Amino acid sequence: MLFARAALAVAAQAVFAGIFALRSSPAPWHEAGPWLPVYATLIDAGCLVLLWRFTRWEGIRLIDLLGFERSRLARDLLLGVALIPFCLAFIYGGVYAAGWLVYGTLTPPYLTGPLPLPAALYGILVFPFLWGITEQMTYNGYLLPRFQVLSGRTGLAVAVVAFVWSLQHAFMPLTFDPRFMAFRLLSPIPESVFVTLLYLRLRRLLPLALSHALMDGATVFIGSLLPLLRG
Repeated sequence: MLFARAALAVAAQAVFAGIFALRSSPAPWHEAGPWLPVYATLIDAGCLVLLWRFTRWEGIRLIDLLGFERSRLARDLLLGVALIPFCLAFIYGGVYAAGWLVYGTLTPPYLTGPLPLPAALYGILVFPFLWGITEQMTYNGYLLPRFQVLSGRTGLAVAVVAFVWSLQHAFMPLTFDPRFMAFRLLSPIPESVFVTLLYLRLRRLLPLALSHALMDGATVFIGSLLPLLRG
């Protein structure tokens, strides 16, 4: 599971690149990249299947990783919203620091672009919530506690999971641009470390998944839908 999301990301992008190739695109792999909010569902589906298989072998249910409690729903939702400013501080701190290290500027490039309206709406209304839940279940709900037990060292578990969590971004989308991939690897590290440590403190996935989803939805809105509205 540690590298499953990165591998699935490359496979899902390849599917969309194949579609663009069949449509005689001159650069199918590059054109597939901005469609990440759409093909991300393929990544999540593959990841959920793997998690279902592994949790079944362990004798637990997939939903057990989420730790959902109806009595705490309201508090979890409020906490998720309250966490957004703190998460943004780590996200932007990582982006600016990585941009300065890799590009020598505080305004590094981003690989975003407008999508057709149905795809942009999907990226705002569906993608972020499925993505937030699945990603939190994978890294915090499943991998982090198991690495903690297997290694016997919380610090090592946090380091491994946070690093690979950040590493996946270098493949989402895969550009084959070493500098951009290095930027994508480095920029999420502060947020990944923060969220893994926070999970160990809270042991609640829903607030983290909600804040994750709302921020991803806002990112898609700014990068994919807002250009359409302005046009």
